[in-house]
Amino acid sequence: MGLLDSLRNRRAVKDLELKRWANHTTLLEIAAGLSTAVMMCHDDTWQFVERQASSRDHWRSPEPVSVPGRKDPMVEVRLSGPQLAAVIEALARLAGIPHTRGAYSLGTVESRAIARRVYIEIREVLKQYDPDNPDAAIPAIVLDDQVGTATGEPGAR
Repeated sequence: MGLLDSLRNRRAVKDLELKRWANHTTLLEIAAGLSTAVMMCHDDTWQFVERQASSRDHWRSPEPVSVPGRKDPMVEVRLSGPQLAAVIEALARLAGIPHTRGAYSLGTVESRAIARRVYIEIREVLKQYDPDNPDAAIPAIVLDDQVGTATGEPGAR
């Protein structure tokens, strides 16, 4: 590989890092601007998320509420925009989401996997939200990939 190819590769890596940073920053800004977002997940998942986010500035723990009609311990948590932004940033750092130079995680393999999975679900839900449309509904962030659920609704997430 010649010098020119090496420089092109470095430029491509830098461009990719900048694109990821912009996407992450946009995600944080969308989250921060929300009044409320609802997350539904297993109680264990919520406890994991809360442990990660509780070290962030200005964190105030919301009260999880059991989801009625479920046999499993699913909870619904109402997060303010700043709380959701704190969750996103904490999960990104743990998962090693490359949104800053040298991003890496010191967490265990399973912690990184959980953090990455929750981060991706939040990102996918917030990508559906249009902040320029004041009537746009914010979909719930639901973490349940089971084909059937405890309520018997096949294919529900």
